[in-house]
Order: sequence, then C-alpha cells, then structure tokens
Amino acid sequence: MWTGIRIHPKGWDVMEDKNKFFELKYAAALARAARRVEEAALGETVGLNGYTTTAEAQTLCEHLGLKARTALLDVGAGHGWPGSHVAEMTGCRLVSTDIPWEALLVAQLRRETAVVQARGGSLPFRGDSFDAIVHADVLC
Repeated sequence: MWTGIRIHPKGWDVMEDKNKFFELKYAAALARAARRVEEAALGETVGLNGYTTTAEAQTLCEHLGLKARTALLDVGAGHGWPGSHVAEMTGCRLVSTDIPWEALLVAQLRRETAVVQARGGSLPFRGDSFDAIVHADVLC
C-alpha cells in the first residue's frame, strides 16, 4: 500500500533530472492521445477525464467565487479536470492531488499547477490552506 507523498512544485525545472524529464515526455504522449480520443468522442478538447461536463465545471466556477489571489485544491485530480477549468476561468492558484503520478504529470502539462501525490483521505495540508476544494468522480 502506498503511503508517501511526492510534491512537484510549480516552476520546478524538470530538465535537471533526466528521469523526471522522461516521465513528463511519456505523460505528454498520453495526454496527446487522450485529447484525440476526447475530440473524436465529445467534439471538444478541454481535458475531460471523468464524468463532470463542461457545463457542470462552469457551475463550479460560479458557485465557488474564486479569483486571482485565492487557492483551489483539486482532490483526485487525475488529468486535471475540472480543477484546471476552474483555475483557468477564475485565475485562482491550483494545487492538484491524486495517487497516480502519471496522471498528475498530465495535469501539470495541461495547466501550470503544483501537484502533490497523496491520498484524498490523508492530505498533507493545514485546514486553512485553501479557499475551496473540488473533487469530481472521486472515492476518497
């Protein structure tokens, strides 16, 4: 059972570590393939990787009331949907968490975000670290 966390802060230079560079390159290939499937199936490519629709993600934006200097935590982010949409629409700072590291790398490729590999039931953050938290299609 996995119990540790991996943190990949926004702006970390992956070129310094060849293993991290390979992980990102591999994730990029998977992200491109996912975008092609998404375009063929849904007619749009916004990063859908669950059952939350674009309209539902927009509703999150409206209800959360986030802005540029606020922070959003996306728990179980997968490839970054819908947190990346909310951050893009509101300008808030995004932190994405999930267990699969490869999914977090895709999330980071889609939008500049801090990523933390952690279980939803035991997150390594203080209670007042975020202005809002989203989780979609997640069982924590």
